[in-house]
Amino acid sequence: MADNDKELAFYSGTLNAWYTTRFEKDKHLLSLSSAGIGLLVTLLTAIGTDSKQTAIVYVLALICFLISIISVLSVFTRNSKYLESIVSGNGNKDVMLTILDKTAVLSFVLGIIFTLLVGTFSSIEKLTIKENCMNDNTEKMVVQNKVTIDKSLNGVSNMRPPIDEQQQSNGEQQQSNDAQQQSNDEKE
Repeated sequence: MADNDKELAFYSGTLNAWYTTRFEKDKHLLSLSSAGIGLLVTLLTAIGTDSKQTAIVYVLALICFLISIISVLSVFTRNSKYLESIVSGNGNKDVMLTILDKTAVLSFVLGIIFTLLVGTFSSIEKLTIKENCMNDNTEKMVVQNKVTIDKSLNGVSNMRPPIDEQQQSNGEQQQSNDAQQQSNDEKE
């Protein structure tokens, strides 16, 4: 008799743990899918998107998480009906519960994959935009520097003091003497 009570307690505890584990998995899928939708909406409003492919991946991720939520909620509804049928003695396997369970898990996994792709595509977009902005700024700086140099050095010849005609002719004579000296040096 004592062995029978132990077996019954063990069976009851095991069955309770099995139910708890199954329900916890579904609860976590529901919570994480809802959090995934919240994350995607936050990313979309905070960062936004500039390309069609990123927008499509956003939509696919949202749809996957939404399918997961709907599947889990359907599982909860069908679970209660299935438990009622077991208690009443009609313990036939519910194929729809199996399909809904697999759909919830698969759509959740796909939602995670699409969310990772959203992050990757968004990063690539922002990096490309930043590079283009830096290239534009560099080109503007080069043009500005050239204009500044042209403007700033253009009037430097006006700063030279006026040269007298005598100084100018002496300067020209000095240059011709220097040229003769150089040609003589080359001949030797």
